[in-house]
Amino acid sequence: MISMNRLCLSLATLSLLSGCATSGGATGTAVIPNELKGTWTSAVCESMPNADGSKTYFKRVFDMTEKDWALKFETFGDEGCTARLFTARFEGPYTLLKDSEKVAGATEGNFGFARHYMTAHAQGIADWFQSARCGAAQWKVGEEQETSTTGCVFLRPVTACGMDHDIVKVEGNQLFFGQRPADGDMCSPDKRPTALTPVAVVRS
Repeated sequence: MISMNRLCLSLATLSLLSGCATSGGATGTAVIPNELKGTWTSAVCESMPNADGSKTYFKRVFDMTEKDWALKFETFGDEGCTARLFTARFEGPYTLLKDSEKVAGATEGNFGFARHYMTAHAQGIADWFQSARCGAAQWKVGEEQETSTTGCVFLRPVTACGMDHDIVKVEGNQLFFGQRPADGDMCSPDKRPTALTPVAVVRS
């Protein structure tokens, strides 16, 4: 079973998101909203390294329109992505701004989150969320709760982190987002990534 410390690290990388984005957006950029429309999913069980040398295993599903996006981020306790631990779900508006000066072919974007939700898939995770005062109700395995106001462990309330300052790049049927910094914080413009994630999500 994955340790609580390791789970903390996985959620820290998940500080992934909260808040709202400005409307409008630049034209003539390398990536345009119409290219982002659709559903994009992890083609494989993905992984990211944790500071303690372990790995977090996860799958991503993005549903995007020309103005809004939603993300389902599922974490697992095994490299085959069969043992679910928790699901984080986010939704909100986004705006594409200008081409990245540091990553060729990528476009800067502000990806906001009006709401986020968590679901525990194991009793230990439900107990952890309860002790961290995530959400407003008693945590039960398999039952989703909105955590927009309270935050959850390292996931901030939407009032504390208005948006992710990110980059995106489209290559054929692949969509790349920016590589998150080690602390997972992309809440301010100076935290915008300077490289792409090594693994893309694929149009489904």
